[in-house]
Amino acid sequence: MKPRVFIPDPIADCGIKRLEPQCACLTPWRDGAPPDAKAAQSLLYSADAVIVRLFSISASDLDQCTQLKVIAKHGVGVDNIDCRAATARRIPVLYTPEANSNAVAEHAVGLMLALARQVAPASLATREGRFNERGRFQGVELAGKILGVAGLGRVGARVAQIAAHGLAMNVLAHDPVIDPNDYAGPATPVGTFAELLPRCDFLTLHVPLTSQTKHLIDDHALSAMKSTCRIINTSRGAVVDETALVRALTDQQIGGAALDVFEAEPLPANHPLCNTPNTLLTPHISSSTDESLDRMADTAARGVLDVLNGRAPKYIVNPESRK
Repeated sequence: MKPRVFIPDPIADCGIKRLEPQCACLTPWRDGAPPDAKAAQSLLYSADAVIVRLFSISASDLDQCTQLKVIAKHGVGVDNIDCRAATARRIPVLYTPEANSNAVAEHAVGLMLALARQVAPASLATREGRFNERGRFQGVELAGKILGVAGLGRVGARVAQIAAHGLAMNVLAHDPVIDPNDYAGPATPVGTFAELLPRCDFLTLHVPLTSQTKHLIDDHALSAMKSTCRIINTSRGAVVDETALVRALTDQQIGGAALDVFEAEPLPANHPLCNTPNTLLTPHISSSTDESLDRMADTAARGVLDVLNGRAPKYIVNPESRK
């Protein structure tokens, strides 16, 4: 009998095609409406492998997964998976760190450009026949501005490269994990995050969600920024204290914000961010390109097949699970 791979969220066909010769793919979304929570849990509990995007797997779920041999994240952030519980059960958790870095970086830069030129409100005004209000939508140029990059991993490093070489920005960066002597990119490393904040015209966030980075952008951080600084977040929603951000934007303490991720998703339509001035919001789509989705699906599928066939996977979050 073929091993059963539960795929609760839609992924690109290339990933499923890679799996199907060797596995039975459980993809209820291909049959129309997805199953309810209880039915989805039933499929998870009977699976040998699972590939998830937003679907959550808790420790109590893992207690019921008697056959599960591998969890693959279609993406990078694994905060929807209880990795500690998976490790305790010797279940490797895989991810796709190289698949979406360019897509996320390009989206971050796109948000920065749109924010700088007030593209969203100007487009709405034009559609609503308010063409003569164009004087309200004066923007700023990026060339010569200072971009602060928090986190110089694959995405942050790519943003720094685009901003410096493509947009003639002056790029500063802080990453406590990376030794400045090992970084050869265009950004100038800054010793502390606190030192970075008051120098930025734009600040883009590319950090994982940890106890150290939760609410990295809070009242204190916001008060340290220029009143014209604009923030871009395509990392994890909880890196930003949204209540503090709404307050800062409403009080014109900072110049604007563009967010692709949120503390709670989906973002409710009545959330204060939806009515906050100088705010651009997108629904967690930074990695959603044809190319990126193909790479993530294929990489996740390859990882699942590696584990099921006894091979060492290339990208593993918890290598100690295989000891």
